[in-house]
Amino acid sequence: MLQTFPVQDLRRISARLHDEFSDLSHRCVERCVSDTWNCVEHLGIAVTPHLVERVAREHLEAMINSVPPPRRPQAGPRSGGTGIPSGGAHP
Repeated sequence: MLQTFPVQDLRRISARLHDEFSDLSHRCVERCVSDTWNCVEHLGIAVTPHLVERVAREHLEAMINSVPPPRRPQAGPRSGGTGIPSGGAHP
């Protein structure tokens, strides 16, 4: 049997986690909390706000840590462009 969840619990959890993960949009955090609640419920585990917050926090942390670092600007071609040293005779 599906359990309905108190909206105020989801809002409180989302607000706390958004404060912690401010790099992510509020909508992203809300969606993660809601999805976590539904997933725990689907698995047949007793849903508590504490459990939802812990699991959602782990997921948000994984999202933050999986963002690739910014790309470095690529250097233009070197003078000569071939990488073969110039000058001197080859043996």
